[in-house]
Amino acid sequence: MKKIVVESINDDTGMFCIDIVTSESGKFSFKGFRRDQEDDSGWYPYGPQSDLIYGSYQEALDAAVRTISWLENFPSDHKS
Repeated sequence: MKKIVVESINDDTGMFCIDIVTSESGKFSFKGFRRDQEDDSGWYPYGPQSDLIYGSYQEALDAAVRTISWLENFPSDHKS
């Protein structure tokens, strides 16, 4: 099933990001990535990802904020 990135949220260092993704079924999840700034190869899957599927973007974002420590100050009312 094809997934589409709804939003990528980067940490302050630019080394970590979380993608909020949606599937063809209209459900949402999140996945963590990292990159090495000295390497141009791009992003690599890293860290937490949701094993659950959420009914909305906001539910997936809220779950990511609860799971990933560097997102703790991310505004809870943020909309993509």
